[in-house]
Amino acid sequence: MNKKIATYFSLAVIILFIAYIVYDTTTGKQVNKLLVNAKESAEAHKPAWTIAETLTIPTGKLVAVAIGDNNTIIVGGEDFLASYNLADLSLRWNITAEKSIIALSVFGDTIYAATEETVSLFNLDGNFIEEWGPYDDGSFITSITSNNNYIAFADAGNKMVFVLNKDGSLKYFFGQPRNQFIVPSPYFDVAFFGDDTLAVANPGKRKIEFRTISGEIISSFGEEGIELKDFCGCCNPAHFAFLPDGKIVTAEKGINRIKVLDKKGELIELVEQSALFKPSFPLDIAISKESKIYAANGADSILYIFIRNL
Repeated sequence: MNKKIATYFSLAVIILFIAYIVYDTTTGKQVNKLLVNAKESAEAHKPAWTIAETLTIPTGKLVAVAIGDNNTIIVGGEDFLASYNLADLSLRWNITAEKSIIALSVFGDTIYAATEETVSLFNLDGNFIEEWGPYDDGSFITSITSNNNYIAFADAGNKMVFVLNKDGSLKYFFGQPRNQFIVPSPYFDVAFFGDDTLAVANPGKRKIEFRTISGEIISSFGEEGIELKDFCGCCNPAHFAFLPDGKIVTAEKGINRIKVLDKKGELIELVEQSALFKPSFPLDIAISKESKIYAANGADSILYIFIRNL
């Protein structure tokens, strides 16, 4: 009887193993097909932008980028925060950060540098001002944005957006209950659009949602798919930023590409889908008043600067 059981068990293991191989092979083929189809879709659209300059960041792994009002580029990453001149890309200052910088925003004379749980404030000369937070247990801040009245950050750990007054006190928070945001990986972006509107990525739903600062949805766009106009994969867009005219520049993971959409989510043009960019390293992006796109590549710690083709 024991021998029969052992025989049946061995047969079951073999059958399961064969089934797994078939499933894995089939799934792999499906994934490869999606990647090929997406590449063909992108190749049908010639990039409308060109890499004009690059800036190698030597002080640590590059994660985040923002543009300052004083014609500076602010970059941060693993244990560093630095400032470069916008005109000639020369270094202004570089400081060691006590915690890794995950997201950046600049408004007026203040740099807002987010770590996993806190927000640190610096002036434009790199001098530390103060630290805010933590605001909730289990936080993992992935994005921060600021305007004349408020600061807001996206917390992927708690799947919530927090809106702060200028003194760091809590004004609003939204996302719970009802799990309003699906965040499968630590990419969850937020940006102010005007004075009292927030654009928030809902990456698991492949959407960008426009909300009031108290969290009510005004409108949204985004579809899952492999076409260039769509958002492919489990969690996109990973990052986005606004051009001065209101168009939206999005960066994706998986199929690592950057593209321009209008306010309703309609595709305008491809910025780049390059072999330089690894699938699992979506590029954080910031945009200057001159409509240049600054894309921070964590895979090689290079800042790529795009200008639109004439």
